[in-house]
Amino acid sequence: MSSTYYKIIFFLVALNLFGYELPNYDSNEDWIELQSGRKNIWVGYIEKPDINWVRTSSILPFKFEEVSKIIEKEENYSKIFNRVIISEEVLEDIIYMKIDMPFPFYDRDYLVEYSIFKESSSASYAFRAIEDKRYPVLSSCVRLENAAGEWYLEKIDESSTRVSYTWNGDQGPSFPSYALTTAWKTQGSEMITDLQKSLEKLYKLSLIHISEPTRLLSISYAVLG
Repeated sequence: MSSTYYKIIFFLVALNLFGYELPNYDSNEDWIELQSGRKNIWVGYIEKPDINWVRTSSILPFKFEEVSKIIEKEENYSKIFNRVIISEEVLEDIIYMKIDMPFPFYDRDYLVEYSIFKESSSASYAFRAIEDKRYPVLSSCVRLENAAGEWYLEKIDESSTRVSYTWNGDQGPSFPSYALTTAWKTQGSEMITDLQKSLEKLYKLSLIHISEPTRLLSISYAVLG
């Protein structure tokens, strides 16, 4: 089936999952751009009646299967993204996360349920906030009760993947509105940069030279684990 068909399926699932529409990936025309070109990372936001969606996007020089493998391990996000302090699997596809915030802001946390749809050349990892009594609101954190968003991956060719991350830009009532766009820009850039660094650690090939005085005997490659 065509990629257009699966995009429609992703859209309908997201609509049913969240009760409001996730913005599509066909165009950035209606988005307000915050960053473009720097480190090959695009960041922007779009204002909706009930929510401000923020998105960061980039084409990474890694295979689709390599990127999807690391994204679908949500419980490992604390090892991938520097600002994620805790990423704990509660149940299958339900993850508790705690996010480090710079002084003087309280850390943020949320409990989200993931809905995953993966095909041969595209994948959607959508999430929304849920409640669970085992994870009460902490006095040291601001609970993001409306946390929602999606990782969307699209295969470009055999060695590159478009990665897009969309999230609800709400940072809670204690966060000043004048600082939101700066926070969004920083977060968007960090998410892509951290992901790329983690991919490089897993898959980057390292040349190992074994030589004699007169010639290079061989070149071997080792995947860094």
